[in-house]
Amino acid sequence: MSGMDATDLLAELNRVFTQALLRLGDRGEIDAACRLAAQGWSLLRHDQPKEAQRLNGVMHSLTNPQRRGKPGPPNGDLTF
Repeated sequence: MSGMDATDLLAELNRVFTQALLRLGDRGEIDAACRLAAQGWSLLRHDQPKEAQRLNGVMHSLTNPQRRGKPGPPNGDLTF
């Protein structure tokens, strides 16, 4: 990952953050995961709207009734 510019680095870090939030939600900590996602969204919404939208999608995923009790992809890859 060396040589990445700041925007690419932020996008990659946000992908890792979203994976962690979804894993937290998988373990029943949906409220905590949503609070963290909302904090991240608030930080990114003006200067990095694409990355803020990624966190908005995570919040919607975390609160989707169909998601509860379902594990993530077997290989751990999540795309948001």
